[in-house]
Amino acid sequence: MQSPFSSEPSKLVITCSPGVAPVLAREISEMSFEVGDVRDTSVETEGTLADCVRLNMRLRTAHRVLYALDVFRARRADDVYDELVAVPWERYLDPDGYFSVDRSVENVPAIRNTNLPALKVKDAIADRMRNATGRRPDSGKERTDACVFLHWAGERASVYIDTTGQSLSFRGYREASSEAPLRESLAAALILSSGWNRRGAFLNPMCGGGTLAIEAAWIAQNRAPALLRENFAFMHLACYEPGVWTDVRAAALRDWEAGRAAAKCGIFASDVDEAAVRAARANAATAGCGDAIRFDTCDVLDSPVPVSAERGAAILNPPYGGRIGDPVRLRDTYEDVGAFLAMAADANCDGFVFTGNPELADAAGLLCERWRTFYSGALECRLLENPSLSSSARRRFSRRNPGRKLPPQPQQP
Repeated sequence: MQSPFSSEPSKLVITCSPGVAPVLAREISEMSFEVGDVRDTSVETEGTLADCVRLNMRLRTAHRVLYALDVFRARRADDVYDELVAVPWERYLDPDGYFSVDRSVENVPAIRNTNLPALKVKDAIADRMRNATGRRPDSGKERTDACVFLHWAGERASVYIDTTGQSLSFRGYREASSEAPLRESLAAALILSSGWNRRGAFLNPMCGGGTLAIEAAWIAQNRAPALLRENFAFMHLACYEPGVWTDVRAAALRDWEAGRAAAKCGIFASDVDEAAVRAARANAATAGCGDAIRFDTCDVLDSPVPVSAERGAAILNPPYGGRIGDPVRLRDTYEDVGAFLAMAADANCDGFVFTGNPELADAAGLLCERWRTFYSGALECRLLENPSLSSSARRRFSRRNPGRKLPPQPQQP
């Protein structure tokens, strides 16, 4: 029987954080996959398990790549068992291996304990494998080997092979941590949303652990985000073809080598906290792009603002006033952010502020007509596009900083 790894296309569901799906859809399309349904936290396409290998390697804004095995109607937990015991799991799972089951159960009146459907999936797989091979794989909660995912909403249930395992948002370079780090996949989504052309400068004051700067360097160098990773769930499937991974990784390394040689943009990261800059340097070194980023320890107002003929981008992720900082005192911080963006705009840079406290930005006088909504964990955040300081905020800033001169107030449309 022919292996299903390269020969059997199916629906693929690629998950992401809320708000990121439009960015993810563009990534998928740029990889020459046809984009299907785009939902709040997922994008659908079609492909084989071998295609999942390439998607896992290349996608910057995704969390997991799910390969659909079965869709069916279910009202009770026993319906899940009855359907899935007929799936030929022996084609996908190693009878001497290990698998885990994750689940999402919504609006199913008969289910009060959401662990029960996962147990039914495990029982169905175990019984099918025992009957087909005389052996059954071990199972548990660790997502280190083969992974199965059940989505059950109302009377519609779907079961997938999770080809990823641990989320793609964990790149493997964050060895040194800063306070309130930004998730890597979200950082990539912010950069891709900015429209940065990868030729102009990329500015990241208040860099923290350096996630935005590192992701920008990888994008500029065309470095695949999963090159540091050594383990994926697809590697533990019974039908796995190691040659596919070897080819995908070799192609990614060639692209990175060419992209690294061609990258000409300057990437500038800074923070007033010396410990944060040390962490960012260490993370960039692990990520293999330490030589592509200039790091400075300085206040946001002293951060480098190079002038370039190419349009650049500046993205700042200031404290939100929740875990870090006092919201009252942070008003001055947000005014300084607006002042920096005025200087960046004067130097041919688009400016963006990512904040989980838009009320604070508004109170500080950051005027913005366009923004996009994202989520950092459960926190609703906004990416403010080209905000400017109000006249009153500019006056407050000038009183606090009498020696600094701001560029002229931009004309409001």
